[in-house]
Amino acid sequence: MEASDSALAKACCADLYQSGIARAILGETRHPGGLRLTNRLGRLMDIGEGDLLVDLAAGNGASALALSRAFRCRVVGLEYGRAATEEALAQSRNAPVPGRASFLQGDAELLPLKSGAFDGVLLECSLSIFSDKERAMAQAAALLKPGGKMGMSDVTVAPGSLPDELRGTLGQMLCLTEALDVEGYIRLLENAGLTVIKVEDASHEVSDLLAQVKAGLALLFRLQGPFHETEFPAPVSDPEPSVNWADLVDRVADMVTAGQLGYWLFLAAKRQQGNPA
Repeated sequence: MEASDSALAKACCADLYQSGIARAILGETRHPGGLRLTNRLGRLMDIGEGDLLVDLAAGNGASALALSRAFRCRVVGLEYGRAATEEALAQSRNAPVPGRASFLQGDAELLPLKSGAFDGVLLECSLSIFSDKERAMAQAAALLKPGGKMGMSDVTVAPGSLPDELRGTLGQMLCLTEALDVEGYIRLLENAGLTVIKVEDASHEVSDLLAQVKAGLALLFRLQGPFHETEFPAPVSDPEPSVNWADLVDRVADMVTAGQLGYWLFLAAKRQQGNPA
Protein backbone atom coordinates (compact mmCIF):
# COMPACT_ATOMS: atom_id res chain seq x y z
CA MET A 1 0.00 0.00 0.00
CA GLU A 2 1.26 3.46 -0.95
CA ALA A 3 1.93 5.88 1.91
CA SER A 4 -0.90 8.19 0.80
CA ASP A 5 -3.34 5.26 0.61
CA SER A 6 -2.28 4.08 4.06
CA ALA A 7 -2.80 7.54 5.57
CA LEU A 8 -6.22 7.80 3.95
CA ALA A 9 -7.24 4.37 5.23
CA LYS A 10 -6.18 5.27 8.78
CA ALA A 11 -8.01 8.59 8.64
CA CYS A 12 -11.17 6.90 7.37
CA CYS A 13 -10.94 4.24 10.08
CA ALA A 14 -10.49 6.89 12.78
CA ASP A 15 -13.54 8.76 11.47
CA LEU A 16 -15.57 5.56 11.37
CA TYR A 17 -14.84 4.71 15.00
CA GLN A 18 -15.78 8.25 16.07
CA SER A 19 -19.07 8.15 14.18
CA GLY A 20 -22.34 8.19 16.06
CA ILE A 21 -23.24 4.87 14.45
CA ALA A 22 -20.13 3.12 15.78
CA ARG A 23 -20.66 4.63 19.24
CA ALA A 24 -24.31 3.60 19.33
CA ILE A 25 -23.64 0.06 18.12
CA LEU A 26 -20.29 -0.84 19.71
CA GLY A 27 -20.40 1.21 22.92
CA GLU A 28 -17.66 3.39 24.35
CA THR A 29 -14.79 0.88 24.32
CA ARG A 30 -15.70 -0.42 20.83
CA HIS A 31 -14.05 -3.81 21.23
CA PRO A 32 -15.21 -7.26 22.41
CA GLY A 33 -15.29 -7.69 26.18
CA GLY A 34 -15.14 -3.96 26.89
CA LEU A 35 -13.31 -2.86 30.02
CA ARG A 36 -13.65 -6.33 31.52
CA LEU A 37 -11.10 -7.67 29.01
CA THR A 38 -9.01 -4.51 29.35
CA ASN A 39 -8.64 -5.20 33.06
CA ARG A 40 -7.94 -8.86 32.30
CA LEU A 41 -5.04 -7.78 30.08
CA GLY A 42 -3.82 -5.50 32.86
CA ARG A 43 -3.76 -8.41 35.31
CA LEU A 44 -1.96 -10.66 32.81
CA MET A 45 0.64 -7.91 32.30
CA ASP A 46 1.10 -7.73 36.09
CA ILE A 47 0.92 -3.95 36.02
CA GLY A 48 2.29 -2.39 39.19
CA GLU A 49 1.65 0.92 40.88
CA GLY A 50 3.69 3.65 39.18
CA ASP A 51 4.41 1.60 36.05
CA LEU A 52 4.49 3.55 32.79
CA LEU A 53 2.29 2.14 30.00
CA VAL A 54 1.44 3.24 26.48
CA ASP A 55 -1.95 2.48 24.95
CA LEU A 56 -1.56 2.47 21.16
CA ALA A 57 -4.63 3.41 19.10
CA ALA A 58 -6.22 4.57 22.36
CA GLY A 59 -9.48 5.75 20.81
CA ASN A 60 -11.49 7.92 23.18
CA GLY A 61 -9.25 6.98 26.11
CA ALA A 62 -11.65 4.67 27.96
CA SER A 63 -9.11 1.85 28.40
CA ALA A 64 -6.19 4.11 29.33
CA LEU A 65 -8.23 5.92 31.96
CA ALA A 66 -9.60 2.66 33.38
CA LEU A 67 -6.15 1.08 33.68
CA SER A 68 -4.64 4.16 35.28
CA ARG A 69 -7.32 4.09 37.98
CA ALA A 70 -7.49 0.33 38.53
CA PHE A 71 -3.72 -0.27 38.69
CA ARG A 72 -2.54 3.17 39.87
CA CYS A 73 -0.19 3.31 36.90
CA ARG A 74 0.69 6.04 34.44
CA VAL A 75 -0.63 5.67 30.90
CA VAL A 76 0.16 7.54 27.70
CA GLY A 77 -2.62 7.11 25.14
CA LEU A 78 -1.66 7.56 21.49
CA GLU A 79 -4.46 7.99 18.96
CA TYR A 80 -4.41 8.76 15.22
CA GLY A 81 -7.73 10.60 15.07
CA ARG A 82 -7.87 14.24 16.19
CA ALA A 83 -11.49 14.08 17.36
CA ALA A 84 -10.87 10.96 19.45
CA THR A 85 -7.74 12.47 21.00
CA GLU A 86 -9.65 15.62 21.95
CA GLU A 87 -12.43 13.51 23.46
CA ALA A 88 -9.90 11.50 25.48
CA LEU A 89 -8.29 14.69 26.80
CA ALA A 90 -11.71 16.05 27.78
CA GLN A 91 -12.65 12.82 29.54
CA SER A 92 -9.37 12.85 31.42
CA ARG A 93 -9.95 16.43 32.61
CA ASN A 94 -13.58 15.83 33.58
CA ALA A 95 -13.33 12.33 35.10
CA PRO A 96 -15.04 12.14 38.53
CA VAL A 97 -12.25 9.84 39.71
CA PRO A 98 -8.88 11.23 38.56
CA GLY A 99 -6.57 8.93 36.65
CA ARG A 100 -2.95 9.27 35.62
CA ALA A 101 -3.50 9.17 31.87
CA SER A 102 -2.33 11.63 29.24
CA PHE A 103 -3.12 11.63 25.53
CA LEU A 104 -1.51 12.75 22.31
CA GLN A 105 -2.30 12.50 18.64
CA GLY A 106 0.09 10.38 16.60
CA ASP A 107 0.56 7.46 14.25
CA ALA A 108 1.10 4.04 15.84
CA GLU A 109 3.12 3.08 12.75
CA LEU A 110 5.40 6.14 13.18
CA LEU A 111 5.68 6.35 16.93
CA PRO A 112 6.64 9.74 18.41
CA LEU A 113 7.68 8.13 21.69
CA LYS A 114 10.98 7.25 23.34
CA SER A 115 12.27 3.72 22.81
CA GLY A 116 12.92 1.59 25.88
CA ALA A 117 10.94 3.89 28.18
CA PHE A 118 7.82 1.86 28.96
CA ASP A 119 7.01 -0.99 31.33
CA GLY A 120 4.06 -2.08 29.21
CA VAL A 121 2.41 -1.63 25.82
CA LEU A 122 -1.31 -2.16 25.27
CA LEU A 123 -2.69 -3.01 21.82
CA GLU A 124 -6.43 -3.57 21.95
CA CYS A 125 -8.27 -4.57 18.76
CA SER A 126 -5.99 -2.33 16.72
CA LEU A 127 -3.14 -4.28 15.13
CA SER A 128 -5.67 -5.96 12.85
CA ILE A 129 -6.40 -2.63 11.13
CA PHE A 130 -2.77 -1.53 10.62
CA SER A 131 -1.57 -1.70 7.04
CA ASP A 132 2.06 -2.48 7.94
CA LYS A 133 1.70 -4.83 10.89
CA GLU A 134 5.37 -5.85 11.06
CA ARG A 135 6.54 -2.26 11.27
CA ALA A 136 3.87 -1.36 13.83
CA MET A 137 4.75 -4.32 16.03
CA ALA A 138 8.50 -3.70 15.77
CA GLN A 139 8.02 -0.08 16.83
CA ALA A 140 5.68 -1.07 19.65
CA ALA A 141 8.17 -3.63 20.95
CA ALA A 142 10.96 -1.05 20.78
CA LEU A 143 9.08 1.10 23.29
CA LEU A 144 9.45 -1.59 25.97
CA LYS A 145 12.18 -1.83 28.55
CA PRO A 146 13.91 -5.24 28.62
CA GLY A 147 11.46 -7.56 30.34
CA GLY A 148 8.56 -5.16 29.69
CA LYS A 149 5.18 -6.69 28.83
CA MET A 150 3.07 -6.45 25.70
CA GLY A 151 -0.65 -6.99 26.27
CA MET A 152 -2.57 -7.44 23.04
CA SER A 153 -6.11 -8.45 22.14
CA ASP A 154 -7.43 -8.77 18.63
CA VAL A 155 -9.86 -10.34 16.24
CA THR A 156 -8.63 -13.50 14.53
CA VAL A 157 -9.84 -14.70 11.14
CA ALA A 158 -8.91 -17.97 9.46
CA PRO A 159 -7.16 -17.34 6.10
CA GLY A 160 -9.56 -17.19 3.17
CA SER A 161 -12.70 -17.44 5.30
CA LEU A 162 -13.95 -13.84 5.16
CA PRO A 163 -16.78 -13.38 2.63
CA ASP A 164 -16.49 -10.50 0.17
CA GLU A 165 -19.62 -8.94 1.67
CA LEU A 166 -17.71 -8.43 4.92
CA ARG A 167 -14.81 -6.53 3.38
CA GLY A 168 -16.64 -3.21 3.61
CA THR A 169 -17.90 -0.99 6.42
CA LEU A 170 -19.20 -3.67 8.78
CA GLY A 171 -16.05 -5.75 8.37
CA GLN A 172 -13.89 -2.71 9.07
CA MET A 173 -15.96 -1.72 12.10
CA LEU A 174 -15.52 -5.24 13.51
CA CYS A 175 -11.76 -5.26 12.66
CA LEU A 176 -12.20 -8.19 10.28
CA THR A 177 -10.86 -7.02 6.95
CA GLU A 178 -7.13 -7.21 7.74
CA ALA A 179 -7.16 -9.57 10.73
CA LEU A 180 -4.74 -12.50 11.02
CA ASP A 181 -5.13 -15.93 12.56
CA VAL A 182 -3.67 -16.75 16.00
CA GLU A 183 -0.42 -18.07 14.56
CA GLY A 184 -0.01 -14.91 12.47
CA TYR A 185 -0.12 -12.68 15.54
CA ILE A 186 2.27 -14.96 17.41
CA ARG A 187 4.76 -14.73 14.55
CA LEU A 188 4.54 -10.93 14.60
CA LEU A 189 5.24 -10.85 18.34
CA GLU A 190 8.17 -13.25 18.11
CA ASN A 191 9.70 -11.55 15.07
CA ALA A 192 9.65 -8.27 17.00
CA GLY A 193 11.89 -9.72 19.72
CA LEU A 194 9.17 -10.72 22.16
CA THR A 195 8.64 -14.00 23.97
CA VAL A 196 5.00 -15.10 23.97
CA ILE A 197 4.01 -16.07 27.50
CA LYS A 198 0.28 -16.68 27.25
CA VAL A 199 -2.41 -16.94 24.58
CA GLU A 200 -6.02 -16.92 25.79
CA ASP A 201 -9.21 -17.55 23.84
CA ALA A 202 -11.94 -14.96 24.45
CA SER A 203 -13.96 -15.71 21.32
CA HIS A 204 -17.21 -15.92 23.28
CA GLU A 205 -16.95 -12.14 23.66
CA VAL A 206 -17.43 -11.77 19.90
CA SER A 207 -20.82 -13.48 20.11
CA ASP A 208 -21.89 -11.06 22.84
CA LEU A 209 -20.68 -8.07 20.78
CA LEU A 210 -22.48 -9.31 17.67
CA ALA A 211 -25.74 -9.57 19.60
CA GLN A 212 -25.17 -5.94 20.66
CA VAL A 213 -24.41 -4.92 17.06
CA LYS A 214 -27.56 -6.60 15.75
CA ALA A 215 -29.74 -5.00 18.43
CA GLY A 216 -28.13 -1.61 17.79
CA LEU A 217 -28.69 -1.82 14.05
CA ALA A 218 -32.31 -2.84 14.56
CA LEU A 219 -32.90 0.13 16.86
CA LEU A 220 -31.24 2.59 14.46
CA PHE A 221 -33.30 1.29 11.56
CA ARG A 222 -36.49 1.69 13.57
CA LEU A 223 -35.59 5.22 14.62
CA GLN A 224 -34.14 6.50 11.35
CA GLY A 225 -35.25 4.14 8.61
CA PRO A 226 -32.76 2.52 6.19
CA PHE A 227 -29.39 4.26 6.05
CA HIS A 228 -28.34 5.99 2.90
CA GLU A 229 -25.05 4.78 1.44
CA THR A 230 -23.39 8.09 2.31
CA GLU A 231 -24.27 7.63 5.99
CA PHE A 232 -23.31 3.98 6.34
CA PRO A 233 -21.57 2.74 3.17
CA ALA A 234 -22.46 -0.64 1.74
CA PRO A 235 -19.76 -3.32 1.51
CA VAL A 236 -17.59 -2.69 -1.51
CA SER A 237 -18.65 -5.86 -3.29
CA ASP A 238 -22.40 -5.15 -2.97
CA PRO A 239 -23.69 -3.28 -6.05
CA GLU A 240 -26.90 -2.26 -4.29
CA PRO A 241 -27.15 0.77 -1.96
CA SER A 242 -29.40 -1.21 0.39
CA VAL A 243 -27.72 -3.88 2.51
CA ASN A 244 -29.20 -6.50 4.81
CA TRP A 245 -26.92 -5.69 7.73
CA ALA A 246 -28.68 -8.10 10.08
CA ASP A 247 -27.96 -10.94 7.67
CA LEU A 248 -24.28 -9.96 7.52
CA VAL A 249 -24.07 -9.95 11.32
CA ASP A 250 -25.60 -13.42 11.35
CA ARG A 251 -22.95 -14.57 8.87
CA VAL A 252 -20.22 -13.29 11.18
CA ALA A 253 -21.85 -15.16 14.07
CA ASP A 254 -21.81 -18.34 11.99
CA MET A 255 -18.07 -17.85 11.44
CA VAL A 256 -17.55 -17.69 15.21
CA THR A 257 -19.51 -20.93 15.65
CA ALA A 258 -17.45 -22.58 12.91
CA GLY A 259 -14.17 -21.50 14.53
CA GLN A 260 -13.25 -19.28 11.58
CA LEU A 261 -13.44 -16.08 13.59
CA GLY A 262 -12.42 -15.39 17.17
CA TYR A 263 -10.99 -12.95 19.67
CA TRP A 264 -7.78 -13.73 21.54
CA LEU A 265 -5.57 -12.22 24.22
CA PHE A 266 -1.78 -12.32 23.87
CA LEU A 267 0.81 -11.68 26.57
CA ALA A 268 4.46 -11.32 25.58
CA ALA A 269 7.62 -9.98 27.18
CA LYS A 270 10.59 -8.20 25.65
CA ARG A 271 13.62 -10.45 25.67
CA GLN A 272 16.53 -9.50 27.85
CA GLN A 273 19.68 -8.62 25.95
CA GLY A 274 21.72 -11.71 25.23
CA ASN A 275 18.71 -13.99 25.61
CA PRO A 276 17.55 -15.11 22.14
CA ALA A 277 14.94 -17.56 23.46
